[in-house]
Amino acid sequence: MSEKKKIKVLVVPSDTFGVGLYRSVSPHTQLDKLYGDEFDVDINYNPPWTEHSFFDQYDIVHIHKGLYDNMEKFWEFLAYCKEHNITTVMDIDDNWDVGPQHPLYVTNKAMKVPEKIIENIKRFDYVTTTTKIFADKIRKYNKNVLIFPNAIDPEEDQYKPIKNPSDRIRFGFVMGSAHEKDMQQIRGVFNSLPKEVLDKIQVVLCGYDLRGAVNIVDQTGKMVGQRPIKPEESVWYTYEKIVTGDYAICSEPYKQFLHKFIKGVQWPNAANEPYRREWTKDVTNFAEHYRNVDVLLAPLDCNPFNEVKSELKFVEAGFTKTALICTDFGPYTICSDSFFKFGGEINEDGNCILIDDGKKHKAWKKAILKLVEHPEYIEKLANNLYNTVKDTYDIRNVTKTRAEWYKSIVKK
Repeated sequence: MSEKKKIKVLVVPSDTFGVGLYRSVSPHTQLDKLYGDEFDVDINYNPPWTEHSFFDQYDIVHIHKGLYDNMEKFWEFLAYCKEHNITTVMDIDDNWDVGPQHPLYVTNKAMKVPEKIIENIKRFDYVTTTTKIFADKIRKYNKNVLIFPNAIDPEEDQYKPIKNPSDRIRFGFVMGSAHEKDMQQIRGVFNSLPKEVLDKIQVVLCGYDLRGAVNIVDQTGKMVGQRPIKPEESVWYTYEKIVTGDYAICSEPYKQFLHKFIKGVQWPNAANEPYRREWTKDVTNFAEHYRNVDVLLAPLDCNPFNEVKSELKFVEAGFTKTALICTDFGPYTICSDSFFKFGGEINEDGNCILIDDGKKHKAWKKAILKLVEHPEYIEKLANNLYNTVKDTYDIRNVTKTRAEWYKSIVKK
């Protein structure tokens, strides 16, 4: 009896970290691991787009976004695949229109990124994305849209629900560098807390990173070079000033130490300060930040870009058994069940505390005070959130669905 032919899948991530890991590499590594008897997966960051015969060996080509210097050549490749019965799948996880609040807005507009993304959506056979909210937007340009949520491998050490010991309740931020507008919701919250509360808590800013460069332009506006970013120019410095109230909650010696910006070095007495800076980690152990966070704070500015983001913070917090306070908007409405009902009644099944965008500062402060007053709520919130995400967002379950779908589209 001849051996059953495997389905060959080519995966083309958009980067070697972050979104490339979540949307391309991890899902297909799992596919190869769990269903290797049915699938043969290749991951190639730079396939030869103009050598069309190279792709004849594949049944499915999965590409994240598909943004390249020469889009005409890329679209010729897509046309070749359509003619030769090679199924193309585009994955997209962020709105193509980032909006003026985003640091990439000017660059994306100049490079016509939104137009290129929309054209890709029209030309691919299928599009996969993270949420129903985003799928509904994409469906205007391509009816063949499937939802595969960002998922976690609970066997990865970084997602184990481990907490480092602390005498304080730790309210933390675990995020990237594009959240300056989101963080404005927190401005003035912590430095308005009474001293007796600050003595019981610690604000933890995770992912602090001073890498980056500033473009140098001449009088005509032309870029003529770059220079390393100064610490005070970093968005992380802005974040830090926001959460500390311009360092008002820090002791004077600690404030002076923080302004030395000694990468990776921790203040010896940081455990007894109301604020703690945690330097960035690489993508393979970034989630270890949650070991220093009891309650994750996830503010989200209510704009079209944020509306279609994924509920990844829910997923990370859930698997690491971290309580969550978040803005009641967009992705955070997908699987949320607020712990506090109208009038302050407790919802025993609640998995987070939702903050009404209209109330902002006052509501964030009230939620924090409530958890300081009732620390037993934190464990309940964490356990409820874990139970919400543990099956739906387990990468093994999501991979099973992906495998079944891949088999169905190859049959077509």
